[in-house]
Amino acid sequence: MKIGVIGCGNLGTSLLKGLLKAGFKGENIIASDLDERKLEELQKLGIEVTKDNNKTASDSDVIFLAVKPDIVGDVLEKAEIPKDKLLVSAAAGVSTDFLEDHTNARTIRIMPNICVGVAEMASCFTLGKRATEKDEEFVKSLLESLGTTFKVEEKLMNAVTGLSGSGPAYVYLVVEGLKEAGKELGLSEETALKLAAQTVKGSGEMVLNSGKDLKELIDMVCSPKGTTIEGIKVLKDRKVSEAFKKAVKAATKRSEELSK
Repeated sequence: MKIGVIGCGNLGTSLLKGLLKAGFKGENIIASDLDERKLEELQKLGIEVTKDNNKTASDSDVIFLAVKPDIVGDVLEKAEIPKDKLLVSAAAGVSTDFLEDHTNARTIRIMPNICVGVAEMASCFTLGKRATEKDEEFVKSLLESLGTTFKVEEKLMNAVTGLSGSGPAYVYLVVEGLKEAGKELGLSEETALKLAAQTVKGSGEMVLNSGKDLKELIDMVCSPKGTTIEGIKVLKDRKVSEAFKKAVKAATKRSEELSK
């Protein structure tokens, strides 16, 4: 099984690093991009590289498409992916119908996130009309090796984009705020950053593995007349939860616009 990746920007490069981390051998991966510097860096990881998307398509059994949404049609028409191949697209807002209008390959649409680079991504996928049960099993297994994945109806993929696709940036903003507060209170930048990042990481693990709902987890930290409750009051006064909802909805709306 050889895997190809067309497009080696931030997401494509993270996907490639995730595949290596998940145990795929570099000799079984080929990547294409026009940026020679990116290709040189990937070559150092043992990955076969080329500037020719047609070579990536012809030499691979499964092709991951990680290019900007506005050039997907052009890339697919020029790449001429054979009909016996499986195309897995990570382009935000690009429907399986659009993909199938521009290629004869079997198609699956995924929405990963940048955390794929450390094999800790949250992702969802949906099948194109030509995708087989075997295709679904393969992609599900592969995505699970890179984090968590769910199969959803295609109409929900834009919401997934707004939530987990864009989500890491929201979390990084939270980490930045916690770090800066720590610095202002006298902690070194390194200490404040690591405390903030580990707090987010550990909190996520508690949500996933403690068996408690979010209200229970919040109440566990918020003792009456304690310190945490004072911080929570500030966040509620600033309507932080509402701001996150608006952020997810704005990103989802943009993904919907890209779908048209």
